[in-house]
Amino acid sequence: MEDSKAFEIDWGGQPAQVTNHKIKTARIFHIIFPDGRPPLNITIAVNSDDEKFWTSVPEGRQAEAEFAGKAVAAYLREYRRIQACATTTDKKSPAPSLFD
Repeated sequence: MEDSKAFEIDWGGQPAQVTNHKIKTARIFHIIFPDGRPPLNITIAVNSDDEKFWTSVPEGRQAEAEFAGKAVAAYLREYRRIQACATTTDKKSPAPSLFD
């Protein structure tokens, strides 16, 4: 299992703690809620029509999984966007000419 840095998502105006874990090929997000409800594990699954959707592990908390999954996806998209914008390159001097 590979763990990564924790982050927060908004859960009804309060921060919920999220950690990202990888188990074999599955990416699992463990969410700890601020209101004391039991933690939630979510992952992306694929239905019979090859459509992706968020689901809870174990199943049974689908409504929470879909809501939390959208918040996690929004966070990850924003994180990747910021990382892409933060990339800088060094200004290189032009290659020397063979004729100079």
